[in-house]
Amino acid sequence: MDRIGNPEQIILDTQKIIQSRRTYEAAPAIKNLGDSRIIFERLITPDTKVCLIGDGQGMDTDQFLKMGVKPENIQSINYEPDEVKQANQNVLAKSGVEMKQGDATSFENLLGAGIGEASQEIVTLMHVLEVPNIKDETEKRLVANIIKILKAGGELLVSQYKHKFTKDERSLQEKYGIEKIKAEDLQKQFGDNWKAKFKDEYGIDWEEDMRYGEISNIRTKEELIGLFENFFDIKFEETETEFILKMKKRAKT
Repeated sequence: MDRIGNPEQIILDTQKIIQSRRTYEAAPAIKNLGDSRIIFERLITPDTKVCLIGDGQGMDTDQFLKMGVKPENIQSINYEPDEVKQANQNVLAKSGVEMKQGDATSFENLLGAGIGEASQEIVTLMHVLEVPNIKDETEKRLVANIIKILKAGGELLVSQYKHKFTKDERSLQEKYGIEKIKAEDLQKQFGDNWKAKFKDEYGIDWEEDMRYGEISNIRTKEELIGLFENFFDIKFEETETEFILKMKKRAKT
């Protein structure tokens, strides 16, 4: 999760999974499952069916392997081809799990990656919602697809940073693995007049060394909960930097 003039391609081109790139370590919300192995109420076992959406470098996938989940029970899908290649060549190289390239806002893409309806017991979505163009109908499709692939009673783990990052926090963004916004990528996305189009799209001027955290799509606590509350029972947590939702899909949605 179509080129200029077509909003769908803008979504695809900007969907770098900009804040789910955890090059150095797994997401804290997933690392913290290590002791209890419980998201909402269900114990994670070797036979638990797990789907990770947007696990940039495969570090979160590796955490589930360390929790004892069998490789054949883990599905990992990511939009960004370079990340998929890196994950499969490095962290996941000998794991038995192959990350698949695909767009989770498309149910056909999920099916193509081998992720079927009502097939998963756990889905994770770490910082994927911050992608700038995951909003409106795209946001609704993503949530609907997650609901569709989860079994009744299945559990969902979602995290989102609490605020956009500023230019003064670029070193912090680098620490979190948030990428620079490269001029060549913007030229590919927006064409010749890319600087003006970037400002029209995001309301700020592009700068050298700018990172994606500065244009991320940040929801309030209420907005984030509102995406899921009609379909899930929710346990809400927050840290200094993150909102975390631990959820259980209701039997009827």
